[in-house]
Amino acid sequence: MAVYTGLFDASETAELALQPTRKGYVHLIPGSLDVNGRRIDAGDAALLEDETRIVLAHGADAEVLVFELAA
Repeated sequence: MAVYTGLFDASETAELALQPTRKGYVHLIPGSLDVNGRRIDAGDAALLEDETRIVLAHGADAEVLVFELAA
């Protein structure tokens, strides 16, 4: 397992490659953020399965935790 953190606002973006045997879990603390094109807000989370990457974009005062998990 790996854990990543980030702060996103405006045009800041990040991308994390995922191996096909891994899952991604994104938890947003405050703010709002697009995760693979889907908008999440403070307190929301997204579980990503069968994805090859995690793309974080269009944040608004966003603080995020990203977990790379074994499948």
